[in-house]
Amino acid sequence: MTAPARFRFPVKGKVAVFRGKHFRARGAAGMWPYAELLPGPDRPAPEGLAPREGADGSVGYPVAPERLDAWEAVHWTFRWRGELFKCTAATTATYSGNYLGSDEHFAKEHLKRLAITYRGVFPRTEVTELTLHREDLIQPLHALVRRLDEADHFRPRTYAVHRGRTYPAADEADASGLIALTTGDDRPKDLIADPQDPGGERFLATPAQLDAWYRTYWTFCWERGPFDAVGTVDGRLKGVYTGGSWGFADSWQLTHEPEPGAYTRYTVTADLDGVTDLEHQRTDLIASAGAPLDLQMGERVYRFIRDRQTEDEKGPKGYNSEVGRELWNLSQDYANAVEAGDMDEAGRRLGALMVKADQWKSHPHHAVVSAGVPSP
Repeated sequence: MTAPARFRFPVKGKVAVFRGKHFRARGAAGMWPYAELLPGPDRPAPEGLAPREGADGSVGYPVAPERLDAWEAVHWTFRWRGELFKCTAATTATYSGNYLGSDEHFAKEHLKRLAITYRGVFPRTEVTELTLHREDLIQPLHALVRRLDEADHFRPRTYAVHRGRTYPAADEADASGLIALTTGDDRPKDLIADPQDPGGERFLATPAQLDAWYRTYWTFCWERGPFDAVGTVDGRLKGVYTGGSWGFADSWQLTHEPEPGAYTRYTVTADLDGVTDLEHQRTDLIASAGAPLDLQMGERVYRFIRDRQTEDEKGPKGYNSEVGRELWNLSQDYANAVEAGDMDEAGRRLGALMVKADQWKSHPHHAVVSAGVPSP
């Protein structure tokens, strides 16, 4: 954009200083937290950086923020006839700006209305108090990177404790009831090596051989809706909606991410400053792994889901009938597996039921229903 007279900064946008030279800049898409320098007609390409073409065909030069002298968001304000404006454009003869004041009579008399704002174009000679405003982007970015690193980007993790040592572990036991532990250079003598791991860094344990086996994850609220965190995207927190309102997902335009064999998943990617109730959770997997499976457990989960479907009047068209048939078939398959003594199949069917029940995780009866149910 054209800069105000005698200044090297744009009217608004981001500016980075690399090796003492100023460049327009933007966040480097897909390379967060990198910045991308944008040379212009009066600014040659920065030396020592490789160019990259953007989706719009523009060419930028990605650079790590720690290599920058400065990175700032800038904008200008000015006054015309004593009233404050935010500069939106500049030419050799005029300044344009959006009105920041509150005098409705002044605005209607002198300015043009654009949607909910008033704007005007004014001769340079009539503009006073032209002021540059600069917001530092480097320090807040470094603070955010540290915060995300400390929280491991809010990713869910599973761990197992064997003889007092903690190892990354599988989320679920295999078909033989064994749990895979990633041990690295450590070689636990009383555990068997995983035959499917050619690197020899994974060992198998039974639940009885472990001091603990648990999953950690983060939960948060966004716009008062509950979410499970699954990681970060470009410094923003991504979460899966765990509430039961299709109306909420539709109203806030959550991203629809269908998963094969699971319920419809809705996600959001939000700024950390925009979330509340960010809490670290822990689920004991050994207790869940040892829970008995019986007919009453499946019936309890089935009835909970049916009651919630009846209450939810905002579901998509055909929701109750189509999903209801699938739900009935799952509950019958579970009951048949329990009666046949096939606990592996029963566990899979119950897990599928609980995935559907988790759509209403925020419901006060969910904790009662899920008590003692093995994690899927």
